[in-house]
Amino acid sequence: MTTPEHPDSPTPPVPRRDWLLYAGMAAVGLAAAASSYAALQDLAVRTGWWPQLSWLLPLTTDAYAMTAVRVWLGHSTRNARARAWAKANAIGAIVLSVAGNAVDHAIASHVIAVSWPLIVAVSAIPPVVLGLLVHMAHLRSLPPASPAPSTPAAEHEWQAPEPAPAAAPPPIPPAPPAEPKRRQPRRPVTASGKRQTLPPGPTDEALIAAARERAAAGQEPSATWLIKTYGIGTRRAGRIRDAALTAPAPAPEPTDAPTQNGELALARGQT
Repeated sequence: MTTPEHPDSPTPPVPRRDWLLYAGMAAVGLAAAASSYAALQDLAVRTGWWPQLSWLLPLTTDAYAMTAVRVWLGHSTRNARARAWAKANAIGAIVLSVAGNAVDHAIASHVIAVSWPLIVAVSAIPPVVLGLLVHMAHLRSLPPASPAPSTPAAEHEWQAPEPAPAAAPPPIPPAPPAEPKRRQPRRPVTASGKRQTLPPGPTDEALIAAARERAAAGQEPSATWLIKTYGIGTRRAGRIRDAALTAPAPAPEPTDAPTQNGELALARGQT
């Protein structure tokens, strides 16, 4: 006779099956499948599918949703990535079925018209669903990601002691203050102490005469010419140019004052 290893541990009760719950789920499932099947088949016919193959669109959508829910909630799914991917695909399949039903009813009520983007979207459902399911099957086949178990031998292995912290280096003494810069001694003053005088330049009269000669030769006595030729300032060059271009006033003619006075006296005596 065998005894249980832990007689005091409580055994979780086995939940009973609620057949009424299952019956309600089956009824709602059949009604939803029939209505969604009819709407999606009609949408396939409206978007150009052959009537003989229009039943494949609702079959693809419903099978996609059922497979994703099975992988999401099934106990056989051990990989967390596969379970997360299946959850996202299950929600996406339900949204896809709802959107297909809504579009078919909108077309039947003449709310929207069948356009080429709608045709492309409906035609792309089977290949896209196939690719998503293949990726889901690949993730489900991967082993569960679990941390590496620690062995007892590894726990009792000798571990090297941690090295003692290194002593702090001694403080660096402050640098000595920098010496003040020494000023360069001034150059000795020469014995004379006089500045070198420059030779005198040409006078204004000479410059005016030179400018007039240039004008008489048929060339313009400009200020630039005066500056480059004689090395004078701009203002002085302008003044010399204006004076040279201004014609000099004619000198008064000399008169013989005593002769004119004598002639006047002689004329008065004759009268």
